[in-house]
Amino acid sequence: GSRKPARGWLKAEALAMPESTGGSSTCAVLSVMVASISTLVFGMALGFTSPAIDVMQDTLKVNGKAASVPSDLVVFTSEFEGSLFSSILNFGALAGALLGGPLSQRIGRKRALLLQAPFNAIVWTATSFAHGFGLLILTRFFAGVGVGMCSTVVPTYINEVSPTALRGALGAVFQLACVLGIALCYLLGAYVLVVKNEDGDQLCQWRWLALTPVALSVLLFSLGLFIPESPRWLAWKQRPEAARSALARLRGGARHIPDELEEIHAVVRQASGKVSCGDMLTSQRALLIGLTLMFIQQFSGVNAVIFFQDTIFMSAGLKDADSLGFMVMVVQVVMTAVSIPLMDTAGRKFLLLTACSGMLLCCLGLACFFQFFQDQGWLALVCSFGYIAFFSLGLGPVPWLMMGEVFPGKIRSSASSLAAGFNWTCSFITTETVSGLRGLVGYSGVFGIYGAFLLLGLAFIASLVPETKGRSFAEIEALLSRPRRDVPLIPMDC
Repeated sequence: GSRKPARGWLKAEALAMPESTGGSSTCAVLSVMVASISTLVFGMALGFTSPAIDVMQDTLKVNGKAASVPSDLVVFTSEFEGSLFSSILNFGALAGALLGGPLSQRIGRKRALLLQAPFNAIVWTATSFAHGFGLLILTRFFAGVGVGMCSTVVPTYINEVSPTALRGALGAVFQLACVLGIALCYLLGAYVLVVKNEDGDQLCQWRWLALTPVALSVLLFSLGLFIPESPRWLAWKQRPEAARSALARLRGGARHIPDELEEIHAVVRQASGKVSCGDMLTSQRALLIGLTLMFIQQFSGVNAVIFFQDTIFMSAGLKDADSLGFMVMVVQVVMTAVSIPLMDTAGRKFLLLTACSGMLLCCLGLACFFQFFQDQGWLALVCSFGYIAFFSLGLGPVPWLMMGEVFPGKIRSSASSLAAGFNWTCSFITTETVSGLRGLVGYSGVFGIYGAFLLLGLAFIASLVPETKGRSFAEIEALLSRPRRDVPLIPMDC
């Protein structure tokens, strides 16, 4: 049966109808898994420099001594060139994020996803065979474009094909695939795709490593041909039969889709026409939530913890940075995996509040360590690992999930592009300013500043972010379009 919508929520009662119960979610789950192959490439792009950059710029040290690197693996003449290679990914990601939304709205979520496969394959093949600094910078920029497109297209696709009851769990798969891609890149570069120099030292063979995303891209294209298009996009493009067919595949049969299909078409009827600036302005609360969550995610200080993790570990009396770096990745993967079943049980808002609270405590612990208790190494170790754990549980996956949930269907692609682009801008700012901040206010001041941002984030989430668990897109859209004083933040029927 269907639930009766709250009185006055919607002009069209059909908008509040939940999707039909029963059926199978197998196709939806498999489609999300296939789409997430693109996110594995995303993660590998982020993690590529970790095992590769010291080899590429001939600054590798083994047991504290400079290691000889084969000449064909050395491509940079200075650490500045290596630093530029690392950071230019952010600029490409910003461009790709702004491109991905309009592209997916024009050609479809599935085609935009498939297009990433040959694009990434060409970029990473060129990276593998490049020798000149200029070509490598160009390929790194375009690798960033692929990352940015993924950060817009994949969360949108996942949200639109997932059933309401699983949308949180499947949405968190995006972040899990990202951290798995980072970990995969590290493991392959450190232990598998390696060569030995004349002294017998193991070095990352980054040219082979760069071909791994090519293989993943081939897999993405091969399997992506068989996944359905987003039924919401098809309905938006006035293709009702195609939308019905796609939704039937995703829900395990046509008999399971009448209510959800009616809700989709009702939303489309109420939001016809081209997207304009006025449409964006009428969704101010949704935009505020989407952009602010991205801001909190990046200004939470997670980049500072990762940036200073070697210093933190050394202060704790632990010298094996490689093993500890791997442990950090394990914590990220495990805690992101833990968040998946909690998305649709504990809820998005609860996880955000838990993450911000835990990170705030860890932030204060790190500030106190650097200011007062530098002989208490255990405090630095516990707080840094706790920081990463809480981030991975909530503030890592939830903003990407809610980006696709809170934006109304009409502006979802454009607004997601804006939010993803804003995220990459904030990421660049925090990464590039963390060293300068440390010079101005010290380690304790840096973590004090990020703690203040987390405190503001807690207040914002508690007062303005609604719980989207168990709500259809239509219910969320109606919830956010009402005057603030009338909005129940916690659903009464979940």
